[in-house]
Amino acid sequence: MRKRVIFLVLLLMLVAIASAETKLSMELWNRWSYKMVDGENTKNELALHRAYFRLEPVFSTKIKGRFNLDFFSDDGAANGVGIKLKYGYLDFKDYLWTDATFTFGLMKNYFGTIYSWEYETIDKDPADKYKFASSTDYGMGISGYLPQGYGSYNVAVYNGEGYKKTGNDVDTNMEYLVNMRFVPVAGLEIGGSFVMNKNYIEDADKDEEITKLAGVARITMLPNIDLRAQYLTRIEKKDWDDSEKTVNAISFMPLIDLNGFSNIDMQLVFRYDIYDDNADMDDDDADSGAFDTIIAGLNYFIQRDSKNNPKLWIQANYQMTNMKAEGIENESEIMVQLRWKFSETMN
Repeated sequence: MRKRVIFLVLLLMLVAIASAETKLSMELWNRWSYKMVDGENTKNELALHRAYFRLEPVFSTKIKGRFNLDFFSDDGAANGVGIKLKYGYLDFKDYLWTDATFTFGLMKNYFGTIYSWEYETIDKDPADKYKFASSTDYGMGISGYLPQGYGSYNVAVYNGEGYKKTGNDVDTNMEYLVNMRFVPVAGLEIGGSFVMNKNYIEDADKDEEITKLAGVARITMLPNIDLRAQYLTRIEKKDWDDSEKTVNAISFMPLIDLNGFSNIDMQLVFRYDIYDDNADMDDDDADSGAFDTIIAGLNYFIQRDSKNNPKLWIQANYQMTNMKAEGIENESEIMVQLRWKFSETMN
């Protein structure tokens, strides 16, 4: 594994040098996690949770690419480290029409807010956490902006299995996505996503129809306060036994920037999620997987780059999960994470 990783990194650097201009960057997440279930400690861990190695070649003013490798030392990584291909796509801008970008490859998934998620909380974006969508997928799509700055749109076709599956794990059904954002007035953004897909069920030798919807809203009108809300639903329909299952999730997340009140470059984060794995089942049923999650945290920015983007910062979160079903223990977790970035442009 180690030799293959070294060879791949060296190959990527040679490709980068050969192109006209390439930005090389890396972001690392060093994390401590302490977890308790029903008052008993179940995790006390230090890990390099993620190390993103990125190349962004620029072929012309209209063509650019992105290639990401995701290194990790947790999530069952073998021999101390694991590696995944996270991005690998090219953007072709203004070839179809003005302000339209055609993307092809292992690209962002534009469902809900997963494509714009910056890990304001250490926990994942709701769509990613609750398995509504993978953060990236193999596909192609068109993205652009509405006239007069009134919003944006994304239309895409994906494999539907995410970035971790290839070959025999990818069935013959494509996933189709439409995503819209509207900005009726400055400081207010509303919109949603619609996805149609089919999942092949081997035991039944039939396809399961899947429809996914996301509704999002964001308000940044108030000074130093950023309010975000999201509603997610997934409908799974099996025609062969006339059954249907609906999965729902709701997330509220206010962020408060303390920089406007003091000289400390710090952000307070609160998040409340409601998850229901089966809307037709009572939440307190023994088989229910429904739960609520409360997150309280802060992001302390130690250093920023010339564009005011964070390059060295500390995140701290306290997270409580309340299981709805009787007899299932509640969970709580403390996570402290040091995130840092660096980049270099090679001509």
